Amino acid sequence: MSTLFWDCQTGISGDMAVASLLDLGASEEAVRAALAPLAGEGFELRIGRVEKAGLDCCDFDVVLDEEYDGHDHDMAYLYDPEWTPGGESVASGAACPCVRGDGASHTHGHHHRSYAQVREVLASLDLAPRARSLSEKAFRLLAQAESKAHGVPVDEVHFHEVGAIDAIVDVVAAAVCLDSLGVEKVIVPRVVDGTGMVRCQHGVIPVPVPAVVNIAAATGLPLSVGARQGELVTPTGAALAAAAMTSTSLPDHFSVKACGMGAGKRDYDPPSILRALLIEEGEAPAGAPAPGSATAPAGISTSAAPAPGDWIWKLECNIDDSTGEMLGAVLDDLMAAGARDAHFLPVFMKKNRPAYELAIICDDAHREALERIVFAETTTIGIRRQRMERSVMDVSWRDVETSYGIVRVKVCERDGLLRAYPEYESVRAVARAAGTDFRTVYLAAATSL
Repeated sequence: MSTLFWDCQTGISGDMAVASLLDLGASEEAVRAALAPLAGEGFELRIGRVEKAGLDCCDFDVVLDEEYDGHDHDMAYLYDPEWTPGGESVASGAACPCVRGDGASHTHGHHHRSYAQVREVLASLDLAPRARSLSEKAFRLLAQAESKAHGVPVDEVHFHEVGAIDAIVDVVAAAVCLDSLGVEKVIVPRVVDGTGMVRCQHGVIPVPVPAVVNIAAATGLPLSVGARQGELVTPTGAALAAAAMTSTSLPDHFSVKACGMGAGKRDYDPPSILRALLIEEGEAPAGAPAPGSATAPAGISTSAAPAPGDWIWKLECNIDDSTGEMLGAVLDDLMAAGARDAHFLPVFMKKNRPAYELAIICDDAHREALERIVFAETTTIGIRRQRMERSVMDVSWRDVETSYGIVRVKVCERDGLLRAYPEYESVRAVARAAGTDFRTVYLAAATSL
């Protein structure tokens, strides 16, 4: 099982995320193949090397045609209060307003897409199941965050950050890279943004920008604000980190298997560099002080570390006065916000009232956000929670060749036991393409290891 540590001390953006993963060894060929259907959408991919603070970094550049360029890397546009487009002052902050369902026009020629149109683009791409799932989750988080920021329903808003082709390319490329590397766990201990103000097409807004704040609030992304002036965390970067994140806690001891560095485009001092490290949890070296011991260095937390094992939270509540539609919606929202699992059980409450017990399994990073969803979208007035240790099998993914096609299979191993579970979407796609039934392909994949 591969574990990725995203070190976001100097921020994260979509292009930085992709560059860090490519530098780590992700397949450039897989990225270009996944994005090939978007040829003609007004962009060119350039992947190269740049020097940042004397360090050799990967540079992932989505070069846009002029009509699509949103000034994302233009420091004067972003931060100079005297910047003017074609001699017309925008110091008032009256830059390009959000395009809504009424089709309101813009002062500039930015390219926009609705969330529904983005979903159609993703559906048209030939992506592996995990890459597709992560891409859809990242855009769902982006859409919900921008919708909240602008005060309009998701289906009625068209906005540049989600609609622009560079955001689509960044999200899909990052998802393909993570799948290419076989990453199962992503640890994001801290995401550091800057401070001050930045210009976007909606006007001059505070940093961290509203969409980033909304993503952090909804997912538990560990956002912090540093002393540097400027936008270090973009909405696309925040959405990718939140969608991929499985934990915010690094193991006490680990070994580094590989390191990749992705360069940011904006001209900050010190420069923005995103590190991606493949790590493996290990035992403490002989004679090393235990976490929390009196010999811990000054300035380092001395709180006791949790007992070894795989820890999760179980959240529960009883609900007897919410409609079926409410319950169905909250389950979807919980899974989208990072729940590892969620389900309802029919129960009888006091006075023999039929009801449902909602149970949620999650990690530390997502617990508070999931509890907020339950309080906001159901009628419960209390949530029980219990921290639980569990035993789990080691999970990896393999592409298995069958006579019907290549099927993605989840392989679970522990203490000599081996189990294979063909992935549902992959089996369904292969069965349809081969003109056969689901069960036949499933059994062929499960017995091909």
